[in-house]
Amino acid sequence: MRQVTPLRLDRVARAVGSGDRDERLARARFAALSAIDHPGVCAPVDVVREDDAVVVHAPRVAGTVLADVGRCESLGEWAWLVRGIAEALAALHAAGLAHGDLSPSNVIVGSRPVLIDLVGAALGRERGTPGFASPERAAGGPPTAADDVHALGALALAAASASITTEAEAWAGPLLAADPGARPTAGAVARGIDRCAAPVRWQPSPDPVTAAAPAAVRTVSDPRAWHWRLRRHPWRGAAVLAALALLGGWWVWGPEVPAVAGLAARGAPEASARSSLPDAGAAARAVTLERADALARADPEALVALAVPGSSAWAAAEREARALREGARVDGLAVEVGATEVVEVEGGRAVVDVAYVVAAHTWRGADGELARTPAHAQRIRMLLVWSGERWRVEDVSARP
Repeated sequence: MRQVTPLRLDRVARAVGSGDRDERLARARFAALSAIDHPGVCAPVDVVREDDAVVVHAPRVAGTVLADVGRCESLGEWAWLVRGIAEALAALHAAGLAHGDLSPSNVIVGSRPVLIDLVGAALGRERGTPGFASPERAAGGPPTAADDVHALGALALAAASASITTEAEAWAGPLLAADPGARPTAGAVARGIDRCAAPVRWQPSPDPVTAAAPAAVRTVSDPRAWHWRLRRHPWRGAAVLAALALLGGWWVWGPEVPAVAGLAARGAPEASARSSLPDAGAAARAVTLERADALARADPEALVALAVPGSSAWAAAEREARALREGARVDGLAVEVGATEVVEVEGGRAVVDVAYVVAAHTWRGADGELARTPAHAQRIRMLLVWSGERWRVEDVSARP
């Protein structure tokens, strides 16, 4: 029987792989992470199978994804950020673990920096994020503590404003050494950064310029993991399957779930009226139309910018964007949005039901292979998050 996990507002679900092998690796990683008690490490709370997919559930962390905010303006704030991340990495490394994909999309800044997405890289499907992964990791090497330190150095430079660039470069330089053995440990970085400046808590606000950065900064998958993307229909060609993955469900990125757990009664739309944020129902309609437009124009950056960085929706959009960058195209795509209903608004999060009709269209793979999708109607449940600038999509499931 298929196991279905309800969408919950208090946790984040991410599909990290498929099949028995990936489940064994994910559960082993889960057990190892569960032994770490550090506030800067967001350890998962469960690993489940949904059909063939291996899905990891982790607590939802209060704060803002580092990729979505501006840069530190003072050395004190910068030292606070670097020390917090280094302390969390040191806790991982002391347990014999490495993150494997440290980047601005995998750090949340709240009362302290917190590392997220701690399972995916351990399955051996990824090479890290360009610009942050060490040379040895980008070349296909395994996740290591030294690679995490290199990524910390690159992240530290990316988080420094122009006014503190000179100091940031001087302190981050040793972390970026080409020789892994020449890099300091994360613990040494955490202890030494205080000599740069006394740490002062950084309280960033979402920045409209840096918010678009994740479209160009993304995790690279190992080409040997291509079969993972073909797990559901191994007899189909790559182009046809990519078409079905991209267009067959069109909007449904996450697992099809029967309900969103913990929702308020249907009177919740009044909560939206009381909110000072822009109307979530109108935003859900707009983002659905923007998605269709981005696909029709083959604009991968616009497509990815609709999703919350690091979320399941963002990961799926990145896969679709990669297909577009490789030359895939969609012909004849058009969407007509019908009714939207705000189910719940809680702080900067909203759950919205959306109904729409997708016109018949054709997917043209980069290799010229075609897949045609007939016109069809869909009803979805969309989880939106307020970024400080606009509503973005974190997850999408079938509407109950």
